[in-house]
Amino acid sequence: MSRATRSPGAVLVGASAAQTSVSLVNFGLPSIGPQLSDTLDMSLFWLGAVLASGLLGAGMALIAAGSAVDRMGARRAMLIGTAIATTGLVAAAFMPSPQTLFAALLVFGLGSAVIPVAGTGALFAVYPPARRGWALGIRQTAVPLGGTIAAVTYPGLFALGGVELTMLGSALVVAATGVAFAIVAGDDRRPAESRIERPFRTILAAPGLRRLLAVAACYIIVLQALLAYIVPAVRAAGHSQLTAAVAYFGINVAAMVARIVWGTIADRNGGSRRVRTLVEVGLLAAGGAVVFAAALHGGGAIVVAAAVLFGLGALGWNALVYVSAGERVDASLAGRSVAVAATVVFVLSGIATPALGAVADEAGWDALWITTALIALLGAVLATRLGEVSTLARARPDP
Repeated sequence: MSRATRSPGAVLVGASAAQTSVSLVNFGLPSIGPQLSDTLDMSLFWLGAVLASGLLGAGMALIAAGSAVDRMGARRAMLIGTAIATTGLVAAAFMPSPQTLFAALLVFGLGSAVIPVAGTGALFAVYPPARRGWALGIRQTAVPLGGTIAAVTYPGLFALGGVELTMLGSALVVAATGVAFAIVAGDDRRPAESRIERPFRTILAAPGLRRLLAVAACYIIVLQALLAYIVPAVRAAGHSQLTAAVAYFGINVAAMVARIVWGTIADRNGGSRRVRTLVEVGLLAAGGAVVFAAALHGGGAIVVAAAVLFGLGALGWNALVYVSAGERVDASLAGRSVAVAATVVFVLSGIATPALGAVADEAGWDALWITTALIALLGAVLATRLGEVSTLARARPDP
């Protein structure tokens, strides 16, 4: 299937479905965090490590995944990655300790790394710049959509069959959607003679790219704090399991809305509003974190409303970073540039989550949310110094 004959809608649906299935695990496990902790007798540190292990594994493999997609084509890379990810989930179903569960989910992450890279590359190929923010925003809604579906289904699956049924069911979904996306993604492979020497050095030298990675590093810490610890924080504040579940569901719905809305806003004026939108997202996240910290000491309805506000900022920036990363380099490097940005995001997810748990353990939940507010504010400040892609492109000499 050539680029010319691929349906943009089919590619978008396939990429979104595959990303949703991976996000069931990466962003759905927090919905059963307390159950996992009780079953395997985990501290907050180990709970954070387990919840972030899939993202950490993906972060370790994203650059290799980008190279694999470039050299092997999306179809073959997707099939291999899906097989590895499915194997990791099947193994996770039978792990008896936090350490072994962490290892199995790490393998899942290593295999699933190809999905965001192949998905972003395929969307860049079939959508023009003025529609990429919207398209990536739609694809990125798959992340909170996976978390939302898991928030509804995982507690029931866990009650019926524990870790075994939860992981085996997830493995089946990942396998099915991964193969389906491999079929529609096509098999584009760049000829060896057209490949750029030292591509990653070229990517890191692109105008504004390193600062963009710093912004992403700040924002992912805030995102992980909210996703991983909202349920334990709400419960620790004395609220009911129902309030915690509604709040978790609410932030995932907020994230889906935010990614589409922010992506559409960033597409205005031919896609020249990316940076300003990144700043606005960070400012909203910083304010939302402070409001959420205060709301935990109030009633349940206030907690849910504050969580949704927080989520509109903290969970809405991913597509903006990935689109900007892909547009700051030559088109032949766009997929790998996104892989570099995603590597920062995924690796920091794995590192930051247990560290954030340790902060909550030692200093309390208020300290955690105030810390995330300051980090979000730092990200917004860094983003103010980014140049818009259209301006940078006009400043580059013709090849």
